Amino acid sequence: MEIAAKCMPPGALPYNNIKNTTAMMAKLFRNTPFIPVLPNFSQEDTLDRRLFENIPGISYDKDKLVLNIGVSDYEKEVAVFEKVFRNPDSQHIEKYGFNAGFLEKYFQMIKKFQSQYAYINLLGPFTVSQILTSAAQGQILADKSYRKLFIQAVCVKALWLIKKIKQYCPNTIPIVILEEPILGQFGMVKRENDEITADMVISLFSKVIEKLKSFGAIVGVQCFEKCDWSIPIKSGADLISYDAYNNPNNLSIIPDLLIDFLRNGGVINWGIVPVVSDNMVKGLSIDYLEKRLSSTIGGIILAGVPAELLYRNIMISLNNNPDKLSVMFAEKAIMLANQLGSRFTARF
Repeated sequence: MEIAAKCMPPGALPYNNIKNTTAMMAKLFRNTPFIPVLPNFSQEDTLDRRLFENIPGISYDKDKLVLNIGVSDYEKEVAVFEKVFRNPDSQHIEKYGFNAGFLEKYFQMIKKFQSQYAYINLLGPFTVSQILTSAAQGQILADKSYRKLFIQAVCVKALWLIKKIKQYCPNTIPIVILEEPILGQFGMVKRENDEITADMVISLFSKVIEKLKSFGAIVGVQCFEKCDWSIPIKSGADLISYDAYNNPNNLSIIPDLLIDFLRNGGVINWGIVPVVSDNMVKGLSIDYLEKRLSSTIGGIILAGVPAELLYRNIMISLNNNPDKLSVMFAEKAIMLANQLGSRFTARF
């Protein structure tokens, strides 16, 4: 598999209005639009709320997530939800969508530019399980009925967007990025509950990935914490996205698995542009970032992964969301990622 666009967009931006967000998107991401979280525009629009909104048995009490499993009409709601999961063309799928400040502009851009790709950033199933575990005040990942809810919640949200994208441009390829900020805690979760295994989490991922692929999506897993990348790879992910700046050795410990992943068309997104502060971004240069990434890739080559596999289909991004930066330096970081992607593409 090859993704022509070599810069993966971030999931959140620092703009406080839709006009400036649209201008940036049209300039840099018209071929790969996404639906950014805009905390300076609306604090209510978060990845959590996008995922959990309108899902049976889940609600918010102000900002607190509440589980309402087993309440009146729950079984009826779950039955309808399962039908939509099995048949996303059902008219009922609209009720499970979400609102976002940039959503309508996103669809308009896909239609106007006939975008080759459209990104869909959603919380991934493991992170969903741990957020709901906190709400339940007890580990629920080992419960099969809950795992079914995690899988269906992620899939129905993604399928709703895939269906909408295809209405605006049938040729646009959806790229679903499963955001997994809590995946790095899997080892701790496993130690605390011996019922939870790597195979269980791989199965959780694989069911989501298989379902979304069957509807024409490319599916990636993104985690900017140090984590066990064998889990997403063994789950069938098309793309993995990691913090190559702070965790350069995170992939070098699984060379054989990485070789198979890349030979089968897998793609690595290298989160090499750090966005911890304005001052850090201010001092960055394209040459420094190129040297840093080349060194990181060199370490993986030394571990035994052929260089041609690593360079064949390279993608570049920031190593986190830039929404806490000033607009000026967030834009600089994004432009550096774009330039670095173009430089590596031209060279290799």
